[in-house]
Amino acid sequence: MLPIDPLLYVLFILATVGFIFTPGPIVSLIVSETLRGSHSNGVAVAMGAQLVSIIYLAINFFGFASIAALPAIILDSIRYLGAAYLFYLAWTAYRHSPDLTNQTKTANKSQSIFLRSFRKSLLIASTSPKTILFFAAFFPQFVSDELPLANQLIVLSITFLIISFIMDMGWVFTANKARQFLKHKDKLAFTNKIAGSVLATGALLMLFING
Repeated sequence: MLPIDPLLYVLFILATVGFIFTPGPIVSLIVSETLRGSHSNGVAVAMGAQLVSIIYLAINFFGFASIAALPAIILDSIRYLGAAYLFYLAWTAYRHSPDLTNQTKTANKSQSIFLRSFRKSLLIASTSPKTILFFAAFFPQFVSDELPLANQLIVLSITFLIISFIMDMGWVFTANKARQFLKHKDKLAFTNKIAGSVLATGALLMLFING
C-alpha cells in the first residue's frame, strides 16, 4: 500500500514547483549573492533556506501550535523585518564595488563569505510569510484522512526539500552563467547594480505579494 494518495501527491508536486518558481525573497537573494560573489554564495543561500524549511517541516510534523494562528500584527512585523533587511542589502550592494580579485581570496576568507551568505539566507527565509503560511496552512491540504498521517508528512516533506533544492540550484546556475558573461564582457562592475535591483524587487515582493 502506498504511503500517500497518488493523485494528491501529483498535485502536491505541481503546487510545490509553482510555489518555489514564483519569484520571492530567497530567489532574489540567491541571484544577488551569486552575482556578487560566486556560485558557492548562491549554494550557501540555498542551504540556509533548506535548513529553515526543515525547521518549519519539523514544527508541522510534530503538531506544535500553528504559526499561521499567530496574530496578524506579529506576522506583519516579521514580514517588515525581512523586507527591511532586503532593502538594506540592496542599499549596500549599490554602494559597494564588486570584488574583482575573487580568484585570489584565501580559503579562510572564502569560508567567511560562504557563512555570511548562509546567515543572510537564514534571516530572510525565516521572515517570509509565504514560507510560514505554506507549511502551516497549505501543506495539510495534500494529506488524506484514509492513510497514516506520519507517513504522508514524511513523504511530502522529503519531496518538498528535494524539489526546492534542485530548483534553487537552477537559479544558482543561471545567475553564475550571467556573472561569467558579464566578467567575459568586462562588465562585472554592473553586478552590484543588478544585485541591488534584484534584492529591492525581492523586498517589494515580500511586502506587497506575500503579505
